[in-house]
Amino acid sequence: MSADFWNSTQRTKWQLTRYSLFENRRKLLLLERKMIHNGIIKDAPGIVYDANMRIYLHNLLVKLGRRLNIRQIALATAEVYLTRFLTKVSLKEINLYLLVTTCLYVACKIEECPQHIRVITSEARNLWPEYIPQDITKVAEFEFYLIEEMDSYLVIHHPYKSLLQLRDFFTSVNPQYMGGGFLLTSEELQNSWSIINDSYITDAHLLFPPHVIAITAVYITVVLNQQNKHGNDGVGVGSTGGSNSAGSQQTSISNEKADIQLDDLLSLTYSLPNENGDNGSNTGNNIGNNSNNGDRVPKSGEINSGANGANGGMDHLVRIDQFREFLARSHINLDEVVEVLQDMVNLYAIWNRYNESQVKRALSFQLLNR
Repeated sequence: MSADFWNSTQRTKWQLTRYSLFENRRKLLLLERKMIHNGIIKDAPGIVYDANMRIYLHNLLVKLGRRLNIRQIALATAEVYLTRFLTKVSLKEINLYLLVTTCLYVACKIEECPQHIRVITSEARNLWPEYIPQDITKVAEFEFYLIEEMDSYLVIHHPYKSLLQLRDFFTSVNPQYMGGGFLLTSEELQNSWSIINDSYITDAHLLFPPHVIAITAVYITVVLNQQNKHGNDGVGVGSTGGSNSAGSQQTSISNEKADIQLDDLLSLTYSLPNENGDNGSNTGNNIGNNSNNGDRVPKSGEINSGANGANGGMDHLVRIDQFREFLARSHINLDEVVEVLQDMVNLYAIWNRYNESQVKRALSFQLLNR
């Protein structure tokens, strides 16, 4: 256990590389085929750990969390547990609904907002009666399985804290220093928070430090959404708001997989939106709102009262230039920011084609025909 990310087991034990993550999943696929060949598990061709499946699992967690009024931090921790576990265990050998329930149960313990095992099992049964057994010992048994596969490394550091630290830094920094004068509005803070919620669907939390994910969320909100607002052809953001609703309306985004490089990041930062200074229609509002009780985004009244007024009258090009200056001087690894940005853009593109019924049918066939 560690009070900071840099000395934590999250970094020393569970921060992977793209290659090591790929190798883990390749070995898992080989093991899965071997188990199917030996008759240990049944084959289920429709069960694939792809973006569709990950969005579905994310929505299951959010749905159960809402029923129990669980804090956003606990939901985020549960999602990291889910991702870690599925780097070691095949989807086809477990009950995914029981996994979601157990991840949330353990996460609530770790984040000090515990739920009684009977309560969480009962709520899960109300949502998925066909898949959750009445016997609460099944959740208790799965808890040990989950903890064992994660090697008992359960403390997670999240980007939410980094996001609030960035907000405070922008508020307090000298205007002559490092992008000073740039302030996050309450709406931008809310949108960045929602993008972080969505980032748990990707592998970013196994690959990068929390502050990189936080700064990417701010970049998407401040730079890309500004371009979207001003009618540019740049990348738009279409999110269901992470923990808000899987069915909420999405903003437009290219359905093609975008390839973003470091030069693209810099050019996007410099690119000019519309010459007219109107804010136009705010398509960024569709990113969604965080509706969970705990760890909510601070409301506008809790943020520096001058922030909205200052930013409201500030030309968007000046704001983007100030943020660019902050990025240039911050010593943040921009290559990592680009990678997270790429993952998020690809996620939103796939989300527009998300087919929940297909995933649900495949899981139903697998679990009810064991």
